[in-house]
Amino acid sequence: MGDYFNHGSEAAVSFTYDEEGNYWAQTIRDVPAGSPLRIQYADPTNPSFLFARYGFLDESSPATFCKIFPPQVNRDMVELGYAQNRMLFYKDTGDVSQEVWDILLYQWLTSSNVADRRILMEAHNRGDVERKMALHESYYPKTSSLLEEHLNTFMEQLDRLGGKADGKDPMEHPRLPLILSHNEFVRRTFLMVRNRYFGY
Repeated sequence: MGDYFNHGSEAAVSFTYDEEGNYWAQTIRDVPAGSPLRIQYADPTNPSFLFARYGFLDESSPATFCKIFPPQVNRDMVELGYAQNRMLFYKDTGDVSQEVWDILLYQWLTSSNVADRRILMEAHNRGDVERKMALHESYYPKTSSLLEEHLNTFMEQLDRLGGKADGKDPMEHPRLPLILSHNEFVRRTFLMVRNRYFGY
């Protein structure tokens, strides 16, 4: 029966298995008669994962992973929140999650000021928000420049990928329209972020 539930970014059903392996499902909020019952297949903030894993695009997702892929993710970065469900760009507002700013600052300090990187980690681990925000303010011109560069570079990559689809027959490449829709969802979100922070 669980196979019949569709995905929804706001689930109406939770499920569990008992000791004998029986599947139990129950609603977790009021659901009007005739409405679909939905579960979350995965974290709804990463439509790219849902697309790659399950083959559909959930445009109701409130955000998307920011697509920042450092060459190496260390323990400090994980503590700062480097995870695909936390490093988010929000599609409707263009807001950037605090974790993205933290990772950009950490990356900048790694290459420019290791002493301030230590201060960042100490402030983060102690929950000293005031000290952490002071560092963010001090380095905002650098981190915002990194963000703008990332946005533009990634959108250029999306444009190049889209160009490769020109002239392709969807009958020969049936997933191509869905891939292009996914890329456009990501591109629109990135454009919202760029407009929010850089005004273009």
